Amino acid sequence: MSSVKERLKAQIEVESSASSSSSSSQSAKEKQSTQESEEQAKMQVLVASLGEDQLDRYEAFRRSKFPQAQVKKMVQGMTGVAPSANCTIALSGIAKVLVGQIVEESLDIQETLKESGPIHPKHIREAIRRMRNKGLLGISKHRKCKLKRL
Repeated sequence: MSSVKERLKAQIEVESSASSSSSSSQSAKEKQSTQESEEQAKMQVLVASLGEDQLDRYEAFRRSKFPQAQVKKMVQGMTGVAPSANCTIALSGIAKVLVGQIVEESLDIQETLKESGPIHPKHIREAIRRMRNKGLLGISKHRKCKLKRL
């Protein structure tokens, strides 16, 4: 467990040092470095308070990503235009956040049903249904899809 915490702390330090070196002006750089040091301290407190299971999940979340080649291929297939690298990166990040929200809602549903173990497809379907009804997905059940299938 301590090795996982040490790896996460090292990763946080590397990220903060890499982003602080990219600042151009001196005063902006100082402000940014103080903000980053505060954020780094908060992250270290958070990581120190996590249990072993939570730490493993957090590390898996940090390492997970959507393959950019697949995202590019999907966007190109839907729009007919090859997206830029920045667009692909942004869409990959948005997809990761969306999946995280769906999983979080699925876990809440599982908890309300007083079930344990891994989430099942019924939990995911219910989470998507609830998020759709709340308007969090931007997809309406009553709106027809304007994209045509080939």
